[in-house]
Amino acid sequence: MSAAAVSYTYRYPWASGVVASPRARILQLATCSTGAGHPNFFHGRIEQPRCVTDMLLALLEIVRSHYFLPRLPQMDPVVTSNDAMLRFEGFSGCCGVYVRVDLATAGIECERAGRGTTNVDFNMPMRAALMRLSDQERVEFSVGREAFTLASGESRVVEKKVRLPLRWIKGFSEVQAYLPRLRAVAEVNGAEARRFARSLPAGSVPRQPSFAVQSAGGLRLSQRPAAECAQVHGLHRLRTLVGLVQRAVGLRIWSDPLSGASAWEVILPPGRVTLLLSPATERGFSGEGQVLATLAGGVGEPALASVRAQLCWQNELHLGQVAAVTGLREDEVAAALAALGARGLAGYDCSSGRYFHRELPFDHDLVEALQPRLLAARELLQQNKLRPLAAVAGGGHDVAVVGSDVLHHVRLRIDRDRCSCPWFSKHQGERGPCKHILAARLFLGETAEDAGA
Repeated sequence: MSAAAVSYTYRYPWASGVVASPRARILQLATCSTGAGHPNFFHGRIEQPRCVTDMLLALLEIVRSHYFLPRLPQMDPVVTSNDAMLRFEGFSGCCGVYVRVDLATAGIECERAGRGTTNVDFNMPMRAALMRLSDQERVEFSVGREAFTLASGESRVVEKKVRLPLRWIKGFSEVQAYLPRLRAVAEVNGAEARRFARSLPAGSVPRQPSFAVQSAGGLRLSQRPAAECAQVHGLHRLRTLVGLVQRAVGLRIWSDPLSGASAWEVILPPGRVTLLLSPATERGFSGEGQVLATLAGGVGEPALASVRAQLCWQNELHLGQVAAVTGLREDEVAAALAALGARGLAGYDCSSGRYFHRELPFDHDLVEALQPRLLAARELLQQNKLRPLAAVAGGGHDVAVVGSDVLHHVRLRIDRDRCSCPWFSKHQGERGPCKHILAARLFLGETAEDAGA
């Protein structure tokens, strides 16, 4: 698909904001129409309004920020509701920072909770109203509203017509490939989190990566890597922590040493806020290609359909339970959930180590259509340009792929795949597999199916 964006319209029955009622102030977030009305997900009383406000303000700051090139308009965040959690997800304008707010409904006097996923209206007037909320007043929280009166003089339908960037859609799929690979490298209490946030440079940031290292119960920045550390390119992308940690009880840091991505999980009494930083400031998640191997194969459509049928807006998907119902092995269920996550049908929580069900509000068929390397790999397969070479001891395979003027040699191994093409030589697998490796994986998958038949 050559277009850089698709036309999209958010339709809200009113603008989100804070309104006064005889009994309380109500934080009302408007949900986007899904074609069958405006979802009514939640209503309850907030026990700690300032903490919830800090979480939502952090989300709003991220989705309205550009840390590299200011090319994308603000995209309204996505909200998922289930019996235990309200989750808000979004991206910075450059797609280099993913943010998720996990608001546990157990910390709210819940009157009504629904299930589903849609967009929610976030606007600047709402931000100003949020900043005026205090813990001394009674504050209710509503996501959607049970009835709407659109009479003369009252709130009217709010439409936001945008060019929905395809990079934004791809980014949601890519982060699901990063999150399961993260491992915890540091954890500090709220006081140390505040001290560390205040130590972040306010001006220009180092061009070279910095490393967050835990030592003696504290957290410090170093210019040298350590055994347990998180690499950070672009420390200015962490400035959101300054306001976010003021009421935090803890901070966890997660890292993927292979890619350089890191996640910063701020723990507050009502829930958690997670910031996932891409490996470098100029690298948005949308262009990484980490999800390509999952999309290319390894999971049959029957297994995908079987696991998808078990998705019922669960807050945590337990592999053993899904395996018992579907008759699949747990590793097959895990692979299917990873593939469904790549298609926008599941998210991953690195804190719990489990997927959760949510369905992103866009055409899921776009996910594969937006992957030019995957499309090129399928074309190579259709044109019969792959030739198997001798199998390698230990389960590896060598495959020849006919290029336009050269024969590419693909080496598939358990630890790492390689290709002789210039694209792989440049990126060394950091941006996901090249089209030749993808084609070889698809080719071997079809060969195995034919042998089984």
